Amino acid sequence: MPAGSSRIGRLASLLSRRRIDLFLCVRMTNIRYLTGFSGSDGLLLASPEGATLVTDGRYEEQSREEVRGAEVAVSDRKWKEVSRRIRRARPARIGYESRHLTVEQFRLLSRGDENRWVPLPDPVEELRMRKEKEEILAMERAAVAAASALLSVLSRGFRGRAESFVAADIEREMKALGAEETSFRPIVASGPRAAMPHAVPTSRPIGKGEAVIVDFGARRGGYCSDETVTLLPEAPSAAIRRAYDAVRRAQDAGIRAIRPGVPCREVDARVRESLDRSGYLKYFVHSTGHGVGLDIHERPSLSMRSKDRLAEGMVVTVEPGVYLPGEGGVRLEDMVRIAGTRGERITYLPKTGSRLV
Repeated sequence: MPAGSSRIGRLASLLSRRRIDLFLCVRMTNIRYLTGFSGSDGLLLASPEGATLVTDGRYEEQSREEVRGAEVAVSDRKWKEVSRRIRRARPARIGYESRHLTVEQFRLLSRGDENRWVPLPDPVEELRMRKEKEEILAMERAAVAAASALLSVLSRGFRGRAESFVAADIEREMKALGAEETSFRPIVASGPRAAMPHAVPTSRPIGKGEAVIVDFGARRGGYCSDETVTLLPEAPSAAIRRAYDAVRRAQDAGIRAIRPGVPCREVDARVRESLDRSGYLKYFVHSTGHGVGLDIHERPSLSMRSKDRLAEGMVVTVEPGVYLPGEGGVRLEDMVRIAGTRGERITYLPKTGSRLV
């Protein structure tokens, strides 16, 4: 997705407020956000005077086609080229992505002069939290490809098939429907294995009377989708039916709490209060949700510890789950865009317990 100088300009304003003369960006999704460059290897230097992407010859033509708002420099020794440019600029304060620059890389660049280097956890992610219309559209297209793929696979039958085969079919179908790739490896967890929130699909056949958690997402235009459904059998056990109803009520409470200005931890609190009333809070072992964009997990986090507030343009997931050891589990997840006065789902598969096909 093309990016213009406006994003780099916003970054420059943010860095100016922090008295940073030069900023080194090494995280590729941040570089893509700022410049449009979709390659897998590059470094970006940004200052109030402009920005330079340093990459190697493999990406010379690609970078010149994709990059907007930055100069392109091609070098087979990227780190030495960046070091040379830093020395030539003679900045008093150099910001860097402290969560992503390795110790070895830092030592190479700082050369014992660490005092000028200012650790910044992830300033670009602050900018990425609020999505532009084109970003939201890309995520909506990804969500359509993902949901259509799941419906196609389910329509051919999935019970009696191995979890791993169903997951592989979902991946293939997403790509056939226009996805560049999956957002993450799909989770297909059936029966007692659904009590593991991040279960890896196995050769275990999906039983006729078992509930199945399917967590899946596609990537289009570089942007991710993320959605989870729990497929119930015709006659689910009483324990799974009760857990499903509790999770659905909790998700509804979380989505109703979403609107601009609300602290993210408050959305998480509404979900936990609902699960507590149902008696399932102790079986909820993760946070309520997270931001989605170029990365599958971005700020803001909908968790007890989050310090972020929701703002118009953000896209978050709401995904409560209940995991019953030895019995199975239920998770329901939708992506929600924060609009002018409320949250609006941009994933659309039903979460009412009805059959999808």
